[in-house]
Amino acid sequence: MKIDTEALADSKVKVVLTAEPEDVDNVFAKTYSRISQQGRIPGFRPGKAPATLIKRHYGEDLIREMAWSTFLEDVFLPALDESDLQMIFHPEIPKLEDAEDFAEGQAVQIETTVTVHPETKLPDYRSLRLLKSLPEATDEEIDQQLEELRESYAEELEVDRDTVAEGDSVHVAMKVLSPDGEVLEESESQFIADRNSDQPVARKLSGHVIGQVVTDETSISENFEDKRLAGQKVQIEATIASLKERTLPDLDDDFARDLDEELADLEALRGRIREQLEAAKVRASERALRNMAITLVMQAADIDLPPELVANVAASQVESYMQYLQGQGLSTEQSVEALHGEQETVTSEVVDALKLHYVFTTIAEDEDIEISDEEVQAAIPEYAADNNLDEQMLRDAVQVHEETEGRLRSFVLHNRIIQILIDGAEIEEVAWEAYPLRARRHMEQYVEELRGTGPAAKASDKSEAAEGEAAFVPEGDPPVVPEEPVNEQSEED
Repeated sequence: MKIDTEALADSKVKVVLTAEPEDVDNVFAKTYSRISQQGRIPGFRPGKAPATLIKRHYGEDLIREMAWSTFLEDVFLPALDESDLQMIFHPEIPKLEDAEDFAEGQAVQIETTVTVHPETKLPDYRSLRLLKSLPEATDEEIDQQLEELRESYAEELEVDRDTVAEGDSVHVAMKVLSPDGEVLEESESQFIADRNSDQPVARKLSGHVIGQVVTDETSISENFEDKRLAGQKVQIEATIASLKERTLPDLDDDFARDLDEELADLEALRGRIREQLEAAKVRASERALRNMAITLVMQAADIDLPPELVANVAASQVESYMQYLQGQGLSTEQSVEALHGEQETVTSEVVDALKLHYVFTTIAEDEDIEISDEEVQAAIPEYAADNNLDEQMLRDAVQVHEETEGRLRSFVLHNRIIQILIDGAEIEEVAWEAYPLRARRHMEQYVEELRGTGPAAKASDKSEAAEGEAAFVPEGDPPVVPEEPVNEQSEED
C-alpha cells in the first residue's frame, strides 16, 4: 500500500491509498477461499471449488462486495493504523461505489478524510517576559482589617429611639414587587445602616423611623435562577421593623489581648495582620505569575482545533452536568432549562481547556518530560492541600484508582512545565496596586509579539533571510481527548 496525504483545514487530512494489483488479487483470493470453505457448490467438497465456478454461482457483484469488505478489514484499516497519522475519530469509510476500479488484476486508489490531533506551534516559551506583583501589605489594608475585626466584635444594644442612626443594625421586612405591583417574594433581612454601603437599601436607612418604607428599584440578571424574576426590573420595599445600636470595641492594647493573650499590644496585632496579608499576597502573586506564563503561551500558540472535537467534548461536559443536576433532584426539563443559554460558555471553556491540553502535551514532548512514581507520591500532600482532601485517603486512592493516579501525574507534569516557563523568564516586579492594569496591558501587547517567535515563524524568517529580504512574521484537570480512534467497522459498514 502507498499512502499520500494532504493537510486540510480544521486538522483534517485527505488520505489517498493506492493498492497494487497483487494486494487486490490477494483479497479476492481470500474471498474465494472463504466462500469455498463455507459455501455449498454442487459437486465439490468444501474448499475445492474453483474461483471461476464460485464467481458464476454467486455472481460478480456479490463477490465484489464481499471482497470489498475483506479489503477494508485486511488492507485499508491496517494501512491507516500503521501510518503516522494521529487520528482522533473513526476515518471516513469509503463506499464500494466510489471505487470503480476495484477489480481483480487492477490497482485501486481510495480517498478518505481523517481528523487528526492538531499540530501545536508554540512560541519561544523558554524566554518569556513576565510581570510579578510585590506582596507588600500597606498600612491602609491593615487598618481596614482592624476595622473589620472591630465590626465582627460589635455589641448590639437595645436603644430607646425610633430613628435609625448611621451604624445601627436594622431589621426590615422585604418585599419584591413586579412592574405591575405583584408581590413576587417576601422575606426578612438585617442591614447595617451605612451611607457608603454597596447595598442600596443599607445606604438609605439612616434618618428613617420604625414603620417607614425604604424603596429601591433594581434589574434582575437574565441568568437568575428564579425565571419569574430573570430579566425583570423590580421594586424593592423594605419596611423598618426594629433597630439596635451597635457599639464597636476600642482599638487599643486590651482589644489585641482579648483576641489572643499571646499578643502583647496593638502593634503586635498589626504585625500579625501584616504577616497574614503578605503571606496571602505571596500565594496570590505566585499564582498570578504561573497563570500569566501558561496563558501567554496558550494564547500565542497556533492550534487548529477540529470543530468536531470541540463539539464532542462540549456535549460530554453538558451531559455530565445534566446528570449532576438530575442527581440533585431536578427533572430532565428543569435540567435543560437550567442549562439554557450556557452552550456558548461551555464551548468557550472547552476550547480553552483543549488548547491548554495540547500546549502541555507539546511542551512535555519537546522537553522529554517523564513523571516518575516517586514524584507522584511526593506531590500528594500539596495536591491534597490544594483540593481540600484527606492526605491518607488520597494515598489509598492513588493505589487503586488509575483515574486518581492520572490526575496526580498530570498535576506533577503541569507544575514541572510551568516551572520551566518561569525559570527561563525575565520577570519584572510591579507594585501590588499597579499590577492588574499593567498585567492586562502586558498580556494584550506581548501575546502579539510572542506569536512571531515560534518554530514556524523562525523557519520562515530564515527562509526569507536566505533570499536577502528582511523578514517579519506578524501574528489550562484537562478534558478527555481521545488518543486513538476505534477503527472497527460498524455493522452498517
